[in-house]
Amino acid sequence: MASSSIPVWDSMKIKLKYGENPHQKASAVSKTTKDPLAIARFKREDGRPFVGEETSWISITDLGRLLQVVERFASAYRKNIGPDLPYMSAIVKHGSPCGAAFGPNPAQVVYDTWQGDPQAAFGGSLIVTFPFTSKIIDSLAQANGGKMPFLSAIAAPSFEKGVTQMIGAKSKGTHFICNKALGKIPAEISSLPEIKSVRDLTLEQTAPQFVPVFSHIDYHGPVFSKKGAQEIYADMSLAYAVCSASTSNTVSIVRAGKLIGNAVGQQKRVGSARLALRLAKESGHDAKDSVAVSDSYFPFPDGVEALAEGGVRAIYATSGSVRDALVFARAKELGIGMFTVSDKVGRMFAGH
Repeated sequence: MASSSIPVWDSMKIKLKYGENPHQKASAVSKTTKDPLAIARFKREDGRPFVGEETSWISITDLGRLLQVVERFASAYRKNIGPDLPYMSAIVKHGSPCGAAFGPNPAQVVYDTWQGDPQAAFGGSLIVTFPFTSKIIDSLAQANGGKMPFLSAIAAPSFEKGVTQMIGAKSKGTHFICNKALGKIPAEISSLPEIKSVRDLTLEQTAPQFVPVFSHIDYHGPVFSKKGAQEIYADMSLAYAVCSASTSNTVSIVRAGKLIGNAVGQQKRVGSARLALRLAKESGHDAKDSVAVSDSYFPFPDGVEALAEGGVRAIYATSGSVRDALVFARAKELGIGMFTVSDKVGRMFAGH
């Protein structure tokens, strides 16, 4: 093959380890921004930038998705519950979340995050909004049957001294990356534009900014107690964050502060609903009294029926189907609370 077929790297670009596959070359260009969660602000243990020749394309894109989950959860929780954020963690594997949880105890939060879908989580990237300590390692090991699981990357606001040595052989190949801003997630989600290349075109779009406030959008269904509504709003905040950071079509199910099923990349809405419930069952979760979020509307009642049969008590989705009235009426018959906002305003498609 002629040498002219080999790309010449622009000196302004940062060469990466490889692209989506090892045979693909890749690079990154950093832009100046005040964003405290900018990828360029993440450092390795020794102070070197995270982005560089040791870093693959997927490692960076998965970190981007993790940041979307934590910042969108933080924004939704503040708008729906209050300013005092609980601890939170999430795992992303190849572009979509497969574990997420929140609560007052960091060790329990990371335990619940791994237990969401342990098979999918293996080899994924973990983010936490609290210091990564020996107690967190113990909790991850306990969640994984007594052994520290392998993770491609761990992002935290700080790491306890010597913690990577505590992990031992399991840490080989793991990126340990730090950004103090993870300990205090900004109030608003990122407004940086999203850019994608398609053959000869470079596409640019504004970042999604809509964050649902569940008490101020359309609602169809039973009346919940104040305590019940607060529990639903908190769980839906997490489900919204996960769903909006997943490859569409997606249905995400959360119960008691823990992601138990996330069905991504499906072509039919009812398929997403059924798959999310199946994934929850496969990981040993009971979906009774859970909540579900769909990244767009239900074109037929079948998706709502499947979720109701699985035990879901409330759903957040968009509206815009010609069968909306039929879908909402069926949800009411089944005793399901249904929160909706116009598809033109709140649709959460991502990752096409």
